[in-house]
Parts: sequence; C-alpha cells; structure tokens
Amino acid sequence: MLIEFTLDSLVMLAIVAAVALALFLLVNKLFSKFIRKDEEKQLSLLRNELKSIRWPVLLIIWCIALYIIAENLTIEVELGKQISKALELLMVALTLWIGAGLIEGLLSWLKTEIPGKAKSKVNDHIIDSLRFIVPFLALLMLVVAGINVYGVAADGLTVWLGTHGVKLLLIIGLIIAGVYAVSRGVPALIRGIMFGGIAKPKEEAKKRADTLIGVAVSTAEVVVVAMGAFVALSEVGLDIGPILAGVGVLGVAIGFGAQSLVKDYLSGLFIILENQYSVGDVIKVMDVVGEVEFIDLRRTIVRDLDGVVHVVSNGEIRITSNYTKYLSRVNFDISIGYQEDINHAIDVINKVCAEFTSEPEWSKSVVKNSLGVLRVNKLGDSGVDIKVLGDVKPGTQWAIKGELRKRIKLAFDREHIEIPWPHTKVFFGNALPSTKVQIPKVPNEEHPDIDTESE
Repeated sequence: MLIEFTLDSLVMLAIVAAVALALFLLVNKLFSKFIRKDEEKQLSLLRNELKSIRWPVLLIIWCIALYIIAENLTIEVELGKQISKALELLMVALTLWIGAGLIEGLLSWLKTEIPGKAKSKVNDHIIDSLRFIVPFLALLMLVVAGINVYGVAADGLTVWLGTHGVKLLLIIGLIIAGVYAVSRGVPALIRGIMFGGIAKPKEEAKKRADTLIGVAVSTAEVVVVAMGAFVALSEVGLDIGPILAGVGVLGVAIGFGAQSLVKDYLSGLFIILENQYSVGDVIKVMDVVGEVEFIDLRRTIVRDLDGVVHVVSNGEIRITSNYTKYLSRVNFDISIGYQEDINHAIDVINKVCAEFTSEPEWSKSVVKNSLGVLRVNKLGDSGVDIKVLGDVKPGTQWAIKGELRKRIKLAFDREHIEIPWPHTKVFFGNALPSTKVQIPKVPNEEHPDIDTESE
C-alpha cells in the first residue's frame, strides 16, 4: 500500500484539516474586513494590494497543511518524494503569485491615480506594458524553479536569471517609480511655479498649468521609459549602439517623409509657448467653437456645445479666436419701438444692470461695475437698438447675457416698453400719413384704399 492510515494519522489529519479550515476562514474574514474598511477610507492602493494577494495567501494555508500531513503520514518513499517536490513547486508558484499580485495591485492603482493628477494618457500604455511583462517574468521564474526542483540541468539559465533577471526586475521597478515620480512631481512643480507670485487671475494660471502639465508629463514619461528600455536591452546583451543609430536614421526619414507631422509638432510647440489657448478655454478654430479638452504638441481636442468632439491638427490651425483669454465681454443689443421714450428705456436698462451687479452671486463675475448701456447702436427697420456692454470674468459672458435679457424683458413688461417685431405698411395710391403728397393713380385702374400691417 502506497499510503498507510492509522488511527493516530487519521486523528492528526483531522486536527490539521480543522486548524487549516479555521485559519482559512479567519484570514479570509480579515481580508474582507480590511478591504471594506479601506473602501470606506478610499485608500485604493491598499485595497488593490489586498485583493491581488488574497487567494494565493489563502491557498498557502492549505499548501502548508498538506505538507504537514504528508510529513506525518506513512507514505512509500518514491511517492513521498514526488509529493514533496509538487508541494515545493506549488509553494514557489504561490510565492511568485503573491509577488506578481503586489506589483499588479500597484500598477492598477497607478493607472487610476496618475491620469487625474498628470493630465496625461501616455502612462496607460506604459502601465499596460508592465502589467504584461511582470506575469511573464513570474512564469519564467516558475519554469526555472520547476526545472531545479525536478533535477533537470539548467545551470546557465538559473545563473542568468539570478544575475540579469534580478537586474531586469530592478529596472522595471525603477521605471514604475520613475513614471510615478514624473506623474506626481512634475504637476506639483509646474503648479508651484505658475501659482507663485503671479499677477494673472488664478483661473488663467490654472488653465495654463493644466496645459503645461499634460505636455510635460507625456514627454517626461516617454524619456523615462525609453531610457529604461535601452538599459534593459543592454542588460539582456544587445548592443544598443546600432539601435540608436537606426533610430536616428529613422527620425531623419520621418522628418523628410512626414513633413505635415513635423509641422503639427512645431505648431503645437509655439501654441504652448505663446500661450495662445489652454485647457478649459473656449475657442473658435477651423470653424469649430467649443471648449479645449486636451492639447499636446500634435493635436487639439475641442468639444462643442452639442457634445461633439473635434480633433484638430495643430499644423492646420491658421486663426484661433479665444473667447476666454484673461477677460470676456458682454455685448448685445436690446430693441425698443420707435414710439417709446429712449431715455426712459436707457434708464430702465441701466437700473437693471446696477441691480444685477449689486447681487453677490453675480457681482464677482463683473469687472469694475462696467456693465451698462454704451450707446444707441442702430435705427433699424422696426425699432431702435440699444447696445449693452460690460467686461466680465472669462467664461461667464453667456450666463450673464442670458440672465440680463430675462431681467430686461421683465422690466420692460412692468414699464410697458414695447420690444418691436418686424412689420411693414403698404399703401396703394392714397396719401401717406401726416403728408399732403398724393401718389398718382394709374389710369383705367381702381385701387381700394388699403392700410395694412403684416407681421
């Protein structure tokens, strides 16, 4: 019989199984408790790490229990060796699972944490690549461990992994640390420079900082990953000299063959350096009016009022109109009928503007109480146009114009001031009102006297 069971061995098996089950339930409960507690505190890094290593830790408990049982049972020698090797390899696999799980939890946290701080999407590709490389290396190490456990000669591979493999893992760790440092440090540095001792409005400085952060972080991340990749290739044993030369030649070829792409990058560079517009500005570019959602060296992404996203190549931009640069302006006309008292209408409009700017909700958006009637702007076909003008904070002009139009309409209704609509008077042969001029009639034709108004 390969395995002999006695009363003592069965009792021991039952005790070990009971202890393992109790420990399994206790550890599982602790994991669940700390994960829920972490969700309440919103410490997503700890939650990700706990979720990643939960199952390998729980499986290790059963692996240890099986090892204890195997050591205390009477098992045929050859079978005992095979069981011991299998359990040893299983422990190595679970240990590698825990290590890879810790790195996976860190990368998952970085993917959700960095974009909101760094305004960059480059790190998504970097982190996704690392999430593929880490499990691959863990699987490779498990294969090597299996080779050693079962006695297969693989001294060269083992030595290589013990030296170069460890260095590669260190390089990957440095890349992760570099990406995180760039994504957190560069935004803090730029915000500190932009908000320190600046005379421009805070909103403008924030827009400028957000724009610079997106470009600077993307560029810095590419540099960090490129340097890490070259060091890793050198560690593997590849000569990076020809690679660098090939990259240089490829860059020259791209420069000649993709001139429009180079033009996009150069135009984007000048847009950012000259601060023509920033993330959050409302601009008109290429007959598109909308808010700038993203800008880098190659393209500008604008979302219009309908929610449509427009991607514009920077090299195609000739004229840009910025509606929210430093300050904005309220500028619209109010029409009144010709029979109304112009001075009275102007007084009513100015009173509405004065009440509007005195309210705390709106006064902070109006610059220096500049809101009011500028002039009688036009004698139109149906009425007199009165221009209302005023400087306001960037981006508030549309809300202010809508609120003012509503209040002026209500005030005109109270004062019985008519807002005209287009109408036309038609005369056929009869004298014009308030004149003695008679329009001659065409002979042999009769025309009824008609005085009509049509909307």
